[in-house]
Amino acid sequence: MQRVRKETDDSLLNEGQALGELLGTYSMELQFAARNLSNAVNVSRIAFAAADADTPPDQASQWSGPLVDAKSNAKVAMDVAATAVRNTERHGKSLLRQAKTTAELALDNHADELSLHVGDLSGSVDAAKAKLESTLEKTSSQNSPANGTAVVDSKAKKDNIIARMIEVETFIKSAQAVSQAKIAAAKDKVDVGIAKADKELAMKVEDMVTKLKGQEHTELQKLRGKLTATAISKLPGAKTPVPKRVVHSSKTGGQKPKAAL
Repeated sequence: MQRVRKETDDSLLNEGQALGELLGTYSMELQFAARNLSNAVNVSRIAFAAADADTPPDQASQWSGPLVDAKSNAKVAMDVAATAVRNTERHGKSLLRQAKTTAELALDNHADELSLHVGDLSGSVDAAKAKLESTLEKTSSQNSPANGTAVVDSKAKKDNIIARMIEVETFIKSAQAVSQAKIAAAKDKVDVGIAKADKELAMKVEDMVTKLKGQEHTELQKLRGKLTATAISKLPGAKTPVPKRVVHSSKTGGQKPKAAL
């Protein structure tokens, strides 16, 4: 039983570390997606300001027309992306909490199953969760995303302000789409990873439970054998083993006794 208990503790700790690494990488990828989009918003604003500054005075005073529409569309796209950055940061934290809860639930469920055979495992589960938490923090902090190097790759002529505004709009919309795709891919990856870890732990638990049931069966058979033997010995008419008598040899060297006269 002690060996199985030690094996259980080790399995839970190892699983906690593996899940912590998985969640730490997930956290980093979510931060990276938000940071890249934030950088793209800053870059697009710089490009927008440069194009706006190059706008001829006679066009800058217009109230309608293609240039006004191009500027408006670029501004809206940048504002939407800036809002998406804030939402991504909040949503990323929510996604991480959800994934962490799912991972911890897997540890709880399998520990509950094992506790039926080896006793209370709450302390082992707490240790595994603590390992998950510390590993998550360590992994995400060691791989914190650096500032991106996004640039608006402009091919428009300097005096073509409309084309330059359209480039800004296209750039920031593309950056937002990439950010959303990376978040979705990261979520799929962590979901698959947690499901895989849960399945592996389930197999380990099943193997340990099978071994424990085998040991319990063996011990029960031994106990039944002892009880049966004891019960039979107490039945009426049961023969009690008679100790063998030890016959000592005569000091006369085996001579027959003389008959009386």
